[in-house]
Amino acid sequence: MSFRRENKNRPREQSSKVPVPVFRDVFQVKKRHHRDPRFDDLSGRYNAKMFEENYEFIKDIKEREKKELEKELEHVGENETTKKKKLTYLLQRMENQERNRKLLAKRKEEQLKEQEEIMEAAERGKKPYISKKKIETKQLVETYQSLKKNHRLDKYLERKRKKNFSKDRKRFFE
Repeated sequence: MSFRRENKNRPREQSSKVPVPVFRDVFQVKKRHHRDPRFDDLSGRYNAKMFEENYEFIKDIKEREKKELEKELEHVGENETTKKKKLTYLLQRMENQERNRKLLAKRKEEQLKEQEEIMEAAERGKKPYISKKKIETKQLVETYQSLKKNHRLDKYLERKRKKNFSKDRKRFFE
């Protein structure tokens, strides 16, 4: 049943005989917006230094857990290989995390020193200049020296060689 309009821009008339649907939105329920505090500005800005200070106690807990794992690993029998593997994996993981944390802290410290040097140079009237190549070469030299000291240089170079070889193979045979 089509009703005419007086003007083409006006809406069509609707019959009052058509029943109103039972499930009709009388009022809209506000949709809840879930927000992730990691990415939301309402939760404040992330300050790494403050985070480190507030959660300093976690390092002690991790150290305690590491000692417990070492003790547990000593008491594991020869026939419990799966448990031994699991414990060694956890222990290795904890050591890697600790090593990574120390490395990041060291790099952060070096970065702060470089920034201070740049600021001093700027105060003396020199133009502030940061050489990316200089920083990269310095890091490469440090990694080389640490690997050589720990007798892991050959293994590292072998892995690099394999990685570069596979990259080259992909480039040549594409």
